[in-house]
Amino acid sequence: MSSSPSAVSASARSAAVRSAGESPRQRWARHALEAGLLCLPALLVATPWGLSPFTAFALLALALAPERLARGWRELGGSLRLLWWLVLGVVAVAVVSKFQFDVRWREIDNRLRLLTLPFFALMVFAYRPSRRWLWRGALLGLAGGFLIALIQVLGGADRAAGWTANAIVFADALIGVVVIAVYCRPSGELLWTTVACALGVGAIALSGSRGVWPGLALVLLVGLLVSGGRARKLSWAMLAALVLAAAAAVWVAPLAEQTRMHELRTDVDRLREGDAESSLGARLTLLRLAGETFAEHPLSGIGVGRFEEVVLATPQCRPPAPRIGFCKLGHAHSDLAEWAATMGAPGLLAVLAVYLVPLALFARRLRERVTGRARSAALAGVVLILVYLACGLTQSMFAHQLIASFYAIAVGVLYGFALREAGEEDCDALR
Repeated sequence: MSSSPSAVSASARSAAVRSAGESPRQRWARHALEAGLLCLPALLVATPWGLSPFTAFALLALALAPERLARGWRELGGSLRLLWWLVLGVVAVAVVSKFQFDVRWREIDNRLRLLTLPFFALMVFAYRPSRRWLWRGALLGLAGGFLIALIQVLGGADRAAGWTANAIVFADALIGVVVIAVYCRPSGELLWTTVACALGVGAIALSGSRGVWPGLALVLLVGLLVSGGRARKLSWAMLAALVLAAAAAVWVAPLAEQTRMHELRTDVDRLREGDAESSLGARLTLLRLAGETFAEHPLSGIGVGRFEEVVLATPQCRPPAPRIGFCKLGHAHSDLAEWAATMGAPGLLAVLAVYLVPLALFARRLRERVTGRARSAALAGVVLILVYLACGLTQSMFAHQLIASFYAIAVGVLYGFALREAGEEDCDALR
């Protein structure tokens, strides 16, 4: 992974700045967090360990130098106050619903993970790790994801799922890693980033998940708009390659079968004939059920995590009908529909705030950047949230533990770097 002499010298200067005034114990704490940042995208879906190594290294860093967290809190002042109010408000909505409808604690577990968002923002700001490790981890994660996807498909699997056991989760996680690889890229690192992203797109195609393609196009489109020089030419080339790949996925039979585009065309034809017993038809049915449930219970919903009861109450799923296909769907396959149906208007406002509040904070930090906008953590945060929003229209992102946790951690980490960017003129100071 080559870098220009100016980038190397800037990186060396920034390393010296980070080390100045650090005790050996604090330096080891920073290195531990950097190891965690490497593991965060690298091991997410390509290994069975998921987010556990990142969590272990973060806790090690905290144990080695807890005073840095207190110092960072004093330096930031009220910069994280809005994020804390956000996550506490969302958790409160979920907890009230849990007690009101007497559901299990496990039903709100994914919402509780949002509490880590401002914590990791504070930790990254306080411990001042190098952002280069996060980017390196993304490259490793995309390469590892493609390798395991290829092994699974060649081994006879219909759809690659990595170590997640769910092809949709696998694809959603990979597109998040693509965002980190593209927008956290150090200066001059175009070649390796392009290769890794191509592998990531290949892994997504092997997953057969169709809901991520609009998000992937969004990643490339934003990259095209904000980049210049070689990076812009490369964005054009990648966008053209994506268009060609999409065309091939529709018309080339083996690729159409793997990406499930042939199934999409069949589903559309069946819907036109009035047959809703298909993947697309099931999603539309779920949205209709969620809308009807919200209309009947607009203030409180039916209880967090209880959308499965709505599905089982449909005529085709009532006993003694077996729980197969549609009857196994326990969520609405859409974040907005799911939260509105299960937690009413407070839930709908909560999920909108989960996305829009961090999006506004990142956008404000992005406006403060004079240089390096195309390679800033603030832009990475904006695109990551937009991707989650796009995917969340047809998939329930917070219904899956891994994706919900990755959102909280990744947004927190990127916001921590964005807070540092706001006070540092040179992007390379973060590397």
